[in-house]
Amino acid sequence: MSGEVAVVDNEVNEVSTPILDETLISIAEQAEKRIDAMNKIKRVAIKLTNKHDWTDQGGKPYLQVSGAEKIARMFGISWRISEPIEDKSEDGHFSFTYKGYFSLAGATIEAIGTRSSKDGFFKKYSYSNGDKTELPASEIDRGDVKKSAYTNLIGNGITRLLGIRNMTYDDLQEFAGITPDMIGRVDYKKSGKQKDGIKSEGAQTVTVSVSDVRAATFKKKDGGTGEKYVVKNGNASYDTFSKSFATVAKEAKEAGLKVEITYTENQWGKNIESLKKIEAPERDPGAEG
Repeated sequence: MSGEVAVVDNEVNEVSTPILDETLISIAEQAEKRIDAMNKIKRVAIKLTNKHDWTDQGGKPYLQVSGAEKIARMFGISWRISEPIEDKSEDGHFSFTYKGYFSLAGATIEAIGTRSSKDGFFKKYSYSNGDKTELPASEIDRGDVKKSAYTNLIGNGITRLLGIRNMTYDDLQEFAGITPDMIGRVDYKKSGKQKDGIKSEGAQTVTVSVSDVRAATFKKKDGGTGEKYVVKNGNASYDTFSKSFATVAKEAKEAGLKVEITYTENQWGKNIESLKKIEAPERDPGAEG
């Protein structure tokens, strides 16, 4: 019809189609299966560990490399690691960074492990006239920092690949019966003022001076190697996988303070369950000495 304008309704109504509905259902079903699979992986992974494979950091459980390696063997995880990169700062401090590729069932991820000499565990101090002075970075053992970066990479790669980061104490208690009081953590005490903790049957407690603290490697039953820390009192040695315990022992040694160690003993040696630095007692004003 000439002269007339046709009016077209441009409004589009969205209509669900059977194909779209079926696709959404399939996606939802696959998502549920993946969630179930991840929960099973988490459950199995935690069951493989024990209390010595965890440490408390800021009130949250942290899986140490000893536990990560157990899990890796169970799931058949493999990895390849590049040569470390060393970075140096103008203040003399340094860091090592490793890059690795972790694989499982055809899937591969990239992970990074790094440690710096500025980390509190590596710092060294001198104590003169009661003053604590940090020593220069040149006094820090480069090998210790390098080994720590390597173990950091291993732990990061395995936990990321399996999606088992950010575990909770509820997870540990449900799947492995591990509670917060069973896990190694940094703890301080005043001389003569100790809060009793839960100890394993047969555990012994000693108060000693620390003559040395070092990282050490050991051979596993499968032929591989692991890393632990050794706290020494003269000829006596106490072993731990807890970096937190080693840090406290190291601080006590440098400050000339004693530590209280609760340990169990087996055919492999003395294993630390808890370690507390005994602070020097406060003197009354005007006391002699």
